[in-house]
Order: sequence, then C-alpha cells, then structure tokens
Amino acid sequence: METVPCPITGSKEFTPYLQVPDRFDSSGKADWNLVRSSASGLIMLNPRPESAEIARHYRSPEYDPYRHNLNSSSFKERAYLAAQTLLLGYRAEIILKGWVKPREELSVLEIGCSTGNLLNYFHRHGVPIKNLTGVEPDDDAARHAREFFGLNIFPSIAEEIAEKKTFDRIVLWHTLEHIHTINETLHEVVSQLKPDGVVVIALPNPAGFDAEYYRENWIAWDAPRHLYHFLPETLEKLLGLHGLRVFKRQPYFPDSVYNILHSEALRSKRGKKRVNALRILTLLGRAALYAFKGGARSSSVVYYAERKW
Repeated sequence: METVPCPITGSKEFTPYLQVPDRFDSSGKADWNLVRSSASGLIMLNPRPESAEIARHYRSPEYDPYRHNLNSSSFKERAYLAAQTLLLGYRAEIILKGWVKPREELSVLEIGCSTGNLLNYFHRHGVPIKNLTGVEPDDDAARHAREFFGLNIFPSIAEEIAEKKTFDRIVLWHTLEHIHTINETLHEVVSQLKPDGVVVIALPNPAGFDAEYYRENWIAWDAPRHLYHFLPETLEKLLGLHGLRVFKRQPYFPDSVYNILHSEALRSKRGKKRVNALRILTLLGRAALYAFKGGARSSSVVYYAERKW
C-alpha cells in the first residue's frame, strides 16, 4: 500500500470524504478511504494499492465482462457484450465530433483499449489500420486485440511513444481514473497529440445525482480500481498543468443506466434495501432529464480537451 500526494498540487493535506466497499469483496469488510485534497478539491483513494499490487484487484470474474470474460457464455454477460457492441457507433460519433476530413486521414490512439472493439469499429468504417494504435496493460485483452483484429497494441504509453507518432484523437474512455502515473501519462499524451488534435476523456461524475443518492454504494467509486474521482473543475486543473484546456463536455447516458442498475444491486447485496423496479425506473427517468439538461448532474461525463497554445 502507498499514500500519495495530490497529483494536481503535490499537497499531502486531505480531509476524509467517504468510506466505500470493494464491490467484489464477499466478506463485505474491505472498506477503502476516499479523501479530498484540501488544496485542489480532488477526490482520491488514499492509501491505495501500489501499481505492482493492483492487478489482483481486477481478477474477479464479475469485473467488466466486456474486458475480461472474453469467452463467457452466460446470458448476463452475453447481453452485456451485445449492448456494448451496439453502443460502439454512438461512442465513435462522440469521439469524432468536429472531425470533417475523410476517415482515411484520421489517426486514433486509445489508452485502455481493452479488447480493441472500438478501434476495430473505426477500421471497419474507413480508418486505415496503420492509423490505429492501442495501449492495454491486460495481457489477455491485448492479445485478443492483436490476434482477432490485427491491431497495434502496446502495454504502456511509455513504450508506444517510441513510435514517434502523433494523433488526431487520443481517447481515455473510463481509463484516466485507473492510472497510477497520471501526470507522466498526460505528459506523454500531449507529446503525441497533433497541434489541432483532441483528447476525449470519459469519466464517472462524483457530482452526479446517483452518486449523491447511493453514497458509499455508488458502483462508480469502484475501489480500489478507481484511484481518482474528478469533478469538472479538478479535471480542468489537472489538464491545465499539461497545457490542455477543456472546451466542451457532454453527458453519456448509457453509463447512467449501468451505474443505477449496479448501484441498486450493490446496495441490496450489502443488506440496505431490496432491489425495487419502480425506484430504478424513477431514477432512470431523472438520469434522462439530467442528461437532457447538459450533464452537470449526470452520472458520467465526456470531456473534450485541446492544446492551450
């Protein structure tokens, strides 16, 4: 375990924020401490597993079947895979917002590309495979991306940077919150971004109404896998250190559905209340309303960042 300073200010002054469970711990006793930086306002896990220890916390068979249970045949996981596949086009549209040139000219780097499905979607819709690069530390997921799709996948961005490429879009879709070396990674992201390129970052929103409603049972705390929890202002502070500015943000409603359903199940599992279908439908209605209003209270937010100079 390690205790780390705030990555935005370097301050070691924190106030307690919330104790949250590991949703995969069957004993119900593995609580983790979220703290808030007194200097920047960033919410983060502290203390946390060191980078050498974190892999074992991803090994639950329940963890994200889209990424890890590549050969699963259970109905629940097949349904989840199907839903994710259907959403690929929607995600691609979000990532390419503002792109007006031919797809043949587009270059994309996805950090945390998992099994490569999104990059493969770009390839099937006109982007040359030589223009697509992924970073994925999970060996099984990276192997799948290479063997099934022929993608160029690296275990870390530090190794990818040796290729000396630059990209029109650099994507961190629910990735930034997992990264131990967050400042080093963002430094390398900027070095690989074209002058007119865009960084697209999707993150859970701790200011979302569902985080407030479910509190410690909000699934997107996902301790200890999620190391950081960014409010819009704290993300902007961090990106500003690296010469990036957020020029647009929007809600991502599909994450609201996922987070509400799984938060409800987690709360039930921990003996708080029974799963209630009417309550779920009511919360989904609120989620849709917040997404329509623009996302400040949405469960998940997509940020678009560009160079400041």
